[in-house]
Amino acid sequence: MYNKITAVLALGLLLGGCKLDLSSDGNKEDPAFSFDFEQNDHGWSAGFSDYPPDDPDTHELSSGLKALPTDSQKQGFMLSGHNRSDDLFMYIKGKFTGLEPSSRYQASISVNLLTNAGEGCMGIGGAPGESVWMKFGFGEQEPKQADYYLNLDKGAQNNNGKNAKIIGDIAASGANCEGSKYVEKVLASNNDSRIEFTTNQDGSIWLFVGTDSGYEGKTTLYYDKIDIQLKRL
Repeated sequence: MYNKITAVLALGLLLGGCKLDLSSDGNKEDPAFSFDFEQNDHGWSAGFSDYPPDDPDTHELSSGLKALPTDSQKQGFMLSGHNRSDDLFMYIKGKFTGLEPSSRYQASISVNLLTNAGEGCMGIGGAPGESVWMKFGFGEQEPKQADYYLNLDKGAQNNNGKNAKIIGDIAASGANCEGSKYVEKVLASNNDSRIEFTTNQDGSIWLFVGTDSGYEGKTTLYYDKIDIQLKRL
């Protein structure tokens, strides 16, 4: 059974400083969602593509809720992989339900993450920061690897695709080129990087966010919080 994130029509309220509770205020036109990964994954799951599926060990793929490198008392959704294919895509995905059936929406996202990729650093094939692009996308079907590539058009590396747009890269001021220091970075959609989609007949849609890498080394990121805003068109 697919993991599902039940679509509710309001911004979630953070209870007790750790547990995210989503409740409705009746706003069916512009639903908003907030996901904090400190305690659980809220139905999000990890995916990887653009690598030989019969050779996952070489790419050192790893994911799941892990203690944050900056605070061992808190957790984030960790994604890690060694980009030996020169095009590794690492992402998390969730199925939203309860939206208006067969309806057009615009979506924007804000992602709080921890990255150890410094600015202006040299790396194999590309920079460990500026050559790892964050993308926000959608799919009428579940995003997953099909043979070698993703089954949706996310675009290649620093290009947008039919199903995804770039919202930035993972280079961060305050991190260093040795990768020994993690810092927080916020990436968000702007007017040009919002995505538009039409929901399925049952009012569902898959949304995903992840990194498309041209850096041929190892990238490990921690997703701390994700906010998504939808607007009915």
